[in-house]
Amino acid sequence: MQADDILKKSIIISAHPDDEVLWFSSIFDKVGSVVVCFLECKSKPIWGHGRKRSLSAYPLKNISCLEIDESEAFNGADWKNPVITKFGLEISNKKISDEKYRENYFKLREGLIRKLIGYYNVFTHNPWGEYGHEDHIQLYRVVKELQAEIKFNLWYSNYCSNRSFNLMLRYISGFDSEYLTLKTNKTLADSVKNLYKKNGCWTWYDDWEWFNEESFIEDKSSQERYYTYGHIFPLNLIRVEY
Repeated sequence: MQADDILKKSIIISAHPDDEVLWFSSIFDKVGSVVVCFLECKSKPIWGHGRKRSLSAYPLKNISCLEIDESEAFNGADWKNPVITKFGLEISNKKISDEKYRENYFKLREGLIRKLIGYYNVFTHNPWGEYGHEDHIQLYRVVKELQAEIKFNLWYSNYCSNRSFNLMLRYISGFDSEYLTLKTNKTLADSVKNLYKKNGCWTWYDDWEWFNEESFIEDKSSQERYYTYGHIFPLNLIRVEY
């Protein structure tokens, strides 16, 4: 499998500004388009202002934003026993609005259905949300649903953490895990990280260092290619506090 083949007519669908550089640094300068979905965060208004400034000064011209307000569902699921739903994960934390989370599912679907038409390869978050983010899982489920309608090849990232590991284990069987491994672009990724940090909207660890490589797994489950035990695929494993 060659990178040139899967980067033809390709697009990245990323949840928050900075996700595109954290989980897709090997390809975010090579795809035809990068779409980030969320912009404003009610409890952290500085993020919205900083994201706008960062996107306007972005070093690549292939990026756009749906400008959906975050539901702030992070830490809303029970990660010891996560329950998958149509909308992403069940929000069990009563301090977090399940209604806003569900509303965003439909906003994402409406905004993305037009964006995805014409693309052959779509890259997005994985079904366990990388390190374990409810928004990432919700976005995967939206894109997965649209795959059945629009008919494109779906690829997701190989990042995982101690928080999301048990959920990830549910996805190592029942599908054919074709994957492609590429070198991360640390120089460009660092420059974008510094842009977000300058504008006060870098949401990840300050001392984060990129892996040397990252892999993208093709999600073929919609093509009815099922295997009893699945195949092993590489993981970029992160330790997070939660």
